[in-house]
Amino acid sequence: MQILAVDDDPIIHDLLRQSLSGKGFADITTAESAEDAMEIIERSGRPFETFLLDIQLPDSDGIRLCERIRAIPEYKLAPIIMITASRKPELMERAFAAGATDYVTKPFDGLELATRLNLAAMLSRSIMRERMNRHTLWELSRQTRISFDERVSLSSVYGVSDFLEVENSLLRSSGGCYALSLMAVEICGARALYNAVPPSEFRQHLEQVAAAISKSVDVASTQIAYAGRGLFVLVKHGRKRTDLVELEQRMQSCLNTSWLAVSERAPNAPELHMREISGNRLWSGTAASNALNNFLNKTSRVPVRNTIEENRITAAMRRAPRMK
Repeated sequence: MQILAVDDDPIIHDLLRQSLSGKGFADITTAESAEDAMEIIERSGRPFETFLLDIQLPDSDGIRLCERIRAIPEYKLAPIIMITASRKPELMERAFAAGATDYVTKPFDGLELATRLNLAAMLSRSIMRERMNRHTLWELSRQTRISFDERVSLSSVYGVSDFLEVENSLLRSSGGCYALSLMAVEICGARALYNAVPPSEFRQHLEQVAAAISKSVDVASTQIAYAGRGLFVLVKHGRKRTDLVELEQRMQSCLNTSWLAVSERAPNAPELHMREISGNRLWSGTAASNALNNFLNKTSRVPVRNTIEENRITAAMRRAPRMK
């Protein structure tokens, strides 16, 4: 869990790290003021998952900062826990009105804070699950037209673009050579999943995979797009070679941790498989676009996974009861 802690006391920063790192919360970024916090949020390559805000800050109180964070669309549901030395009820009423999820009082206990972080995260995930299951009639109607080959738009997921956007970006960069790495992420058993679940559920599975990929890479230097047939393509800018095994493990771990089972037909997160589209590191935009399309055309003709195994998985999924 990526946490942003805002407190003007460096000692509190150290206490937070010491008390939370041993309880599974080691990814903590700190800020000493509201303005510092907003700058960190704007510069961050990926969204923070939880916020710890001191109510009394030097340039602006934590309640006002809470309101500013809630005004950012991607943080509408993020857990925000206030830290305060005051026990005044009216102060916490203001904090909850501003969008706070919970609060702890100073001096805080590490175990209590870790428990509240876990509860806040569970609440947030429960709300997100509810939102994922809530679709308008128009959306459901649109989803029924999804084909397995379709390059479904997942641009609502942070850091993910439409395939055409990625392709056009490459074609606009045709005036020189660029340091790029072209990679693909395969959802193993994607066709079996597509055959076994309704289109709306298949889209939700794609969205969860897209989110796991986005959280596992630097979205500031990596373009991500869904290319159909259970394949995502990644265009990474820069000369540094990517450790595909390490990145695949990171993506899989992220997906396993965040997976929300939409139905009993797919209770567990699917297996992800990374591959390098080409070993080249220098590309013109046109050549990179052609390499992507050649790869996708090739994979459309060659089965990615054994067909017998796909059919076995499909049959098992169809026999599974639906969630009520």
